[in-house]
Amino acid sequence: MSFWKKLERVIEGGVKVVDTVGRVAGVGRASLRAAYVDEKAPRQAGVYFVYCDGHLMKVGKAADGLWKRFGQYWRGDASGGLRHITKENRDRVSVSWKTCAASEARRLEVRLYKEAKARGEAMPWSERM
Repeated sequence: MSFWKKLERVIEGGVKVVDTVGRVAGVGRASLRAAYVDEKAPRQAGVYFVYCDGHLMKVGKAADGLWKRFGQYWRGDASGGLRHITKENRDRVSVSWKTCAASEARRLEVRLYKEAKARGEAMPWSERM
C-alpha cells in the first residue's frame, strides 16, 4: 500500500473522500515554494510532513492554517519551528499535508509522528513528542 493510501486510512479512518476532479480531498503535496508562494497549500488547519532532498524531516500540525505555516518556513521565521530551512536550501524542501479540524490536529500529529518513528524515520528537525 502506498504512503498516501496509508495516510488517507490513518486520517480518514479508512474512508477516502474524492473531489470532483478525482483528487483526494484535503490531501496535497508540493514543493515548499509552490505550497506557499504559488498558494497551493490550503489555508485550513491540518497536519503535514516536511521533506528535504526526499528525506522526512518533520511531522507537524498547523492549527492556524497550512499555508500560513509553510510561509513561516519559506521566510525562515524561527517561530515556524524549522530554523534549519534557509534561503540556500528551501528550494530542496517539499511538503505534504492533510487538512483536518484544528481540534484534531494535535492528536493526528502525535499519531503520525509515532508511526514515522516506528518505521525508522530519523526526523532530525522534529522535536521529541
